[in-house]
Amino acid sequence: MRIDINRGGFMNNTCRKHGRGCAFRNNCDLPEGCVYLNNVKENTNVELEELCNNGRLRRKLQEMGLTKGVKFTVINNTHNGPVVISIRGSKLALGLGMSEKIMVKKFA
Repeated sequence: MRIDINRGGFMNNTCRKHGRGCAFRNNCDLPEGCVYLNNVKENTNVELEELCNNGRLRRKLQEMGLTKGVKFTVINNTHNGPVVISIRGSKLALGLGMSEKIMVKKFA
């Protein structure tokens, strides 16, 4: 929730799209070459750049092997269901909400 400082309130410095853990909360612009996982086409190799959440979701994703710098392949992305990825010899199905909070960059 954002309240104007000039009206006697306080400014809660959270991103409206990604929540409190967003590293880009001030302007919410993506770094050059980065996209969110839910926008990646099938059979594309990507590298994890940032997890845009600091809560339980971030810890859960890290426990599943999604750590900064890890490289994986998007196997299936229908844009209306789970995103299936292949990472470290395993396949993971990530829901649409999760995939919207994972920032990746493509590599060859």
